Amino acid sequence: MASSSRAIQYTIPSREDFNKLSDEQKTRVGEAFDLFDSNKDGLLSYEEFRFVLRALGFELPKPQTYDLLIRHGQKPANWPHDQECPPVYRLFNLNTAQAIAGTLIRARDPKEELRRAFRLFDIDGKGMITQEDLRRVSKQVGNNIPDADIVAMVEEFDASGKGGVDEDEFLRLMMSKK
Repeated sequence: MASSSRAIQYTIPSREDFNKLSDEQKTRVGEAFDLFDSNKDGLLSYEEFRFVLRALGFELPKPQTYDLLIRHGQKPANWPHDQECPPVYRLFNLNTAQAIAGTLIRARDPKEELRRAFRLFDIDGKGMITQEDLRRVSKQVGNNIPDADIVAMVEEFDASGKGGVDEDEFLRLMMSKK
């Protein structure tokens, strides 16, 4: 049969990277899965899976996520066993989503992640986090830090006295916490 040579082979991804994640990271993956499993059937459609990846901080291009779907997406349980299942109908279960997310998380560059965090504070691109940036973020997250504490934080970590914490100072500070 000619179509069997083009059959899509489902493979189970390794959970090795997921198993090496911290408990907090594992919890975040599970929470993202639960949040986007809209019908609560323990399976994610391709679009739901893309939302999970975005929630975990991954903006993978469609061809890359489609490749994951082709390699790791499984047929729905009610799909006829003797018929090929097109990728668009394939699903990701929790174990598969965890394995893929674990691999992506472990492959992250920690410095690049910190640079992304720095840009969340420095929204106007001035190259440093100022007292005003800290006040804004503090209000956005509902944690109103007293002004004296904000001033003290910036003064403590602003090594050159320029009025804010630049990216290098931020990276040094955050990398020392790990």
